Amino acid sequence: MELWPVLKSLLPNTHLKVTNLLNTSEKNASIDTSSLFNRAPLMKKNKIKLFLILAFIFPLYSQANEDFYAPGSFADELFGDVLEKNELALIGWASTTLVFNDDGSDGVLPNGGLSSDEGFHLNQLALMFCKGDGCLPTTKFSPKHNLLSRITPTPAPKSESVDIGFNILAVYGTDSQFLRVSGFDDFDFDDNHDEKLSIPQWYIDVYLPYFDGMNIMVGSFMSELAREIGYPYAPPRWFATASYELLYSPVKHVGALVSIKLPSHKDFGLLSIEGGITTGWNNLDNRNGSPAYLAGLRYRTPNMRTGIDIEMIYGNGADDFGKAPAKGGSQFFTLSSRGKDLDRFAGNVTVMHQFTPKLEAIFEFFYGSQEGGDIKAGPQFIVEDAEWYGSFIALRYQLQSDLHLNTRAEWVKDKLGANALFAGSPGEVYSLTANLDWQINPYLNIIPELKYDQYDGNGLPLFANKTENNQLLGLVNIVFKF
Repeated sequence: MELWPVLKSLLPNTHLKVTNLLNTSEKNASIDTSSLFNRAPLMKKNKIKLFLILAFIFPLYSQANEDFYAPGSFADELFGDVLEKNELALIGWASTTLVFNDDGSDGVLPNGGLSSDEGFHLNQLALMFCKGDGCLPTTKFSPKHNLLSRITPTPAPKSESVDIGFNILAVYGTDSQFLRVSGFDDFDFDDNHDEKLSIPQWYIDVYLPYFDGMNIMVGSFMSELAREIGYPYAPPRWFATASYELLYSPVKHVGALVSIKLPSHKDFGLLSIEGGITTGWNNLDNRNGSPAYLAGLRYRTPNMRTGIDIEMIYGNGADDFGKAPAKGGSQFFTLSSRGKDLDRFAGNVTVMHQFTPKLEAIFEFFYGSQEGGDIKAGPQFIVEDAEWYGSFIALRYQLQSDLHLNTRAEWVKDKLGANALFAGSPGEVYSLTANLDWQINPYLNIIPELKYDQYDGNGLPLFANKTENNQLLGLVNIVFKF
């Protein structure tokens, strides 16, 4: 039996940090593509044309069948079997979205996930060079070890040999403003452009035959928290818009993460633990000079149909925000005039279950807290102890072999508006999301999605540039893999 079909349902199962969007700006209007092209600047017209050419011409170079895997296939055509023989892959993708809302504003934060306005967006044009298990969670290679970093223990037999994988990922697009690492992605050539360059991942992942299996990951890697590891297609992503949990979680870490599979009886299931030390939330420069600590526990039932993950990070949250917008750092702003450590904690509990071969579900609860500082340099600065928490449930149902229906319900409470995106708008948010994920061919997915959000609080309205308490988003996300 192939191991990967069982595992992929237990990969991080939400939607990428990495969110995609676009606009018509007329209130309550349906999209008229001709008027959209007429109003779009020449550069955006060229983006659309380029993407359509890539999306519909590249598939012609290969006769794909049901077992064909598109990511990495273009490089395989160029270099023959040299890459595959050495368990190497050069994987690319492009993700773009057309987004609109139901009001007269062009703002879609924070319910747009990681995008900031309506319109056409080239979210990600990405290229990833990887080896072995470093290519996960893409399914270029079936996993060969009984432990996958940040993902899961597996029922595979323990390997007795050392194995080294790696991952180098470069992303150009609007999503990069949220994928950058402060102190590393400090580029300034694209400061005046919506699309930016980031190199969010560069790590090695070493498997060691110790305990019942052990992995050591060192470098810059997407965070294990919030069920996202930076890839805009399933697995791991079900939705084009990000969850609110992602907006309250770190996106990346620079440091080291150790994973250990624990011996267990076959009737009990599979168990692994994780621990790591990093420079904090989305940064390398570590201005406060303090480490942040990762910890995790993962359990899987013997049949791999149910999984429970517990993940957390703890450290000093003082002065770890970005030096400027789109320059990395955390989304929580706090300072101490005395140089005091200001503790921050974030954690989540996730339950995943596959009810039938066609129906999967995920439930997640998250909690976080930030110790207040004593400098109020702006409305987003935290000067009293703050906490936030929330949950979501998501379902994925296979309507037919190439079509999935995804739904998600969310709730989040930020009592003080601690998150910079919620500054001035403390309270609660309720959200519903639904989409259809249509895989036209192995290269191309089209995902129409609707998302409705309602804010309940005593501060400024949260949506439509702080003018509305609710907002309906519509979008069409196109993902091309090569």
